[in-house]
Amino acid sequence: MLKQAAVYNKSVARSNVVRSCVAKNSTSTRAVANSFLTKQHRSALAESAATTTTTTRATKALVSSSNYTIAGNRNYSTKSTVIQLLNNIGSKREVEQYLKYFTSVSSQQFAVIKVGGAIITQQLDELASCLAFLYHVGLYPIVLHGTGPQINELLENEGVEPEYIDGIRITNPKTMAVVRKCFLEQNLRLVTALEKIGVHARPITAGVFQAEYLNKDKYDLVGKITGVNKSPVEAAISAGYLPILTSLAETESGQLLNVNADVAAGELAREFEPLKIVYLNGKGGIINGNTGEKVSIINLDEEYEDLMKESWVKYGAKLEIKEIHDLLRHLPRSSSVAIIDVDDLQRELFTDSGAGTLIRRGYKLINRNSLREFG
Repeated sequence: MLKQAAVYNKSVARSNVVRSCVAKNSTSTRAVANSFLTKQHRSALAESAATTTTTTRATKALVSSSNYTIAGNRNYSTKSTVIQLLNNIGSKREVEQYLKYFTSVSSQQFAVIKVGGAIITQQLDELASCLAFLYHVGLYPIVLHGTGPQINELLENEGVEPEYIDGIRITNPKTMAVVRKCFLEQNLRLVTALEKIGVHARPITAGVFQAEYLNKDKYDLVGKITGVNKSPVEAAISAGYLPILTSLAETESGQLLNVNADVAAGELAREFEPLKIVYLNGKGGIINGNTGEKVSIINLDEEYEDLMKESWVKYGAKLEIKEIHDLLRHLPRSSSVAIIDVDDLQRELFTDSGAGTLIRRGYKLINRNSLREFG
């Protein structure tokens, strides 16, 4: 019953936020939404979509088809087919509602998507297909990826044990060379995979994050972001390209510094204030280390302090939750962060129920025995 209640509350929370935003922007969004949902589109949506077991599988079949698209030619038939596929994961009402919501702001404010490094190694095709899905419906997420597992593998092959303090990688000059190499390689892999299926993607490996040393004596070449240059990202989207970023930062003198990808994604979200903030990881959410179950929803105002004391919240997970907590304190209370598996991306974006772990500020409940105690 508790799990059902959590899912219900999660669905209601998403739906209410979207309905509120759509209502406020009903005049401005209607014209934009109609560019996606013409009479023909609505007719297509009303027809039964071809039977598939999952939307991801259908999307992969679509992008592998020779009739999918050619680079830069997102024609009616492709867009119509993509919208029709959305009906496999949600109702027509949900699809229309979320398209209105996402097209109510400028393109760069749609979403920031942080991709865990392991996904590029293990689920590259699925990731590329999901991003292509968004691209061909006219949505441009800002994509930033990590490369932690690849760095660890290279270091271990060289007999170097990765070192961490408080979940932050100690980055000496030798490690920095490996970090840079891995970021460039994984960025190229993702951009190449997208280009192969007709998506214009632009690698942005430097020039976005300005930084100073976080603590040179303690962490060495690790940066604390002091500024975000939006121009490379905005230029890519304006030209019709998906921006694919690394989290490498630079000092004023040009020294490269390593920045955790969760931290960098948070700084992007602060700067662009997107409608959606999504973290993709291989586990599909945050797993409770005591029960082994996926945590459906976290209300930070109520649960944060106790959660950070849990023995299973450590290393990267602890840093990730802390960064999300700090991020959401600087965004409107209606903002949230979803941590999901790549296969759940469409469901997270286009249905009320969503997927994975939803993290939001929520509200702190105060228990009193009588009305007088509230003073």
